[in-house]
Amino acid sequence: MHGGRHLHQALTEADTAAANAPPPEGAPGSPPTPPAAVRRPPRRLRSLAIGVIIAAALAAFLFLVLGTGSKPDSSSGPVVGVGSVAPDFTLPALLGGAPVNLDALGKDRNRPVVLNFFASWCTPCQKETPLLAQTAKAEQAKGSPVQFVGVDVADQPANAVPFVQQSGIIYPVGADTTLQVTSTLYGLNGQPNTFFIDASGTVVGHVIGALTQPQLDQWLHRLAGASG
Repeated sequence: MHGGRHLHQALTEADTAAANAPPPEGAPGSPPTPPAAVRRPPRRLRSLAIGVIIAAALAAFLFLVLGTGSKPDSSSGPVVGVGSVAPDFTLPALLGGAPVNLDALGKDRNRPVVLNFFASWCTPCQKETPLLAQTAKAEQAKGSPVQFVGVDVADQPANAVPFVQQSGIIYPVGADTTLQVTSTLYGLNGQPNTFFIDASGTVVGHVIGALTQPQLDQWLHRLAGASG
């Protein structure tokens, strides 16, 4: 008797527990299973991805800025090469007076020429121009046949004139405000540039960038020797 009562009580408790238990996953009426948490990529992988994106953006920026800036101007002709005849030109004198004519100063007088293209706004020119001015004075004092000629490129007279005067230049300087000589005739797209021209008017040397004193002395010795 007691055993039947205990059995009935156990069956009743089992039915109650089954009724109160949550339905199995996926069964009708069961609440939806929450999605698994999205795992974030490791910190090192995230840092690498960010670095790749930044590098790509920087490369694109440098291509647009430096790539475009390094291209020669569309109006530029070919750069005058060594062995070519130096193109003649006439420019208004920066400091006034007679126009600056290359052939009249050089080969027409059987004189070699140091032809320097510069500008007051050009940082390397600010160091090179006083060197050229001092050397030209020394060459003149010792009776050297070499003629120095300057071409001031795309400069404002208000800046160019004081720059030339303060540098101590005594040789002729032409003002090329339209780049007709610098770009069209000589094919240049930067300053400073210096051409060394022998007494027959032929280019025997071309230096891109600022000259040093040893370079200048070497070229002057060559030009003076060739004219003797």
